[in-house]
Amino acid sequence: MQEIKSRGLTRDAIKMIAMLTMLFNHFSHVFLTAGTYPAEFLKGIGYFTAPVMCYFLVEGFYKTSSKRAYAKRLFVFALVSQVPYFLAFNREAAVLNMMFSLLFSFLILCVFHGEAFRRGKGQLQIAGLFFLSVFSDWSALAPAFTLLFDRAGQERKKLQKTFLFVTAVVGINEAASVAQTEGVLGVPEGAVRVLFSMTGPALAGLCILYGYNGERAKKGRQVLKWFFYGFYPLHLLLLWLAARAMGTM
Repeated sequence: MQEIKSRGLTRDAIKMIAMLTMLFNHFSHVFLTAGTYPAEFLKGIGYFTAPVMCYFLVEGFYKTSSKRAYAKRLFVFALVSQVPYFLAFNREAAVLNMMFSLLFSFLILCVFHGEAFRRGKGQLQIAGLFFLSVFSDWSALAPAFTLLFDRAGQERKKLQKTFLFVTAVVGINEAASVAQTEGVLGVPEGAVRVLFSMTGPALAGLCILYGYNGERAKKGRQVLKWFFYGFYPLHLLLLWLAARAMGTM
């Protein structure tokens, strides 16, 4: 993938924002009442994270020196995250955590760009990985978004269309699960929640398209690399411990 010209935010800075918005989302799930406006707003802001992770997964696929090591890291941290994931969400979530979704998405990229697929094979493997992703957080959406970002490359117009599509899909997915009751200023509650859900991916698109400079942080790259992997299971564990201490779980 070619670099987007300098606009100000490094990859690590955007990932840091994604970690914060993910924390908002998970805080909402653990501590707030589902369906309330504060809960739905924080949840929607948290949808910033998935498109960003899928986008950078594609970038990592092209830039990594070892795809095997990359997949191994995803697998190890997916396993490490599974217990904190179940604890934090009280087993009321997908069977597998988001790290598994990223792993399946990465493996799909490996198959899609592999020699077997170029010879007209590999479709069954991709279908199988998509099927496995159905049992993980963000279900089949994560691999679908990943493939869309891969096809868009760094062409500005294609990326704009991809982020618009991702935002619309998130909104449609939310619309399928909300009630059409009166909300704010006569606007149905369902419509408000759909708008909230689209906020995160829309901001992700703006951040990548107009803020990303195509570079990594100048210092502490290794520390940041492992921080981003470790943050997911660690923050889930801390949220669970906090909920237990407060007697809300």
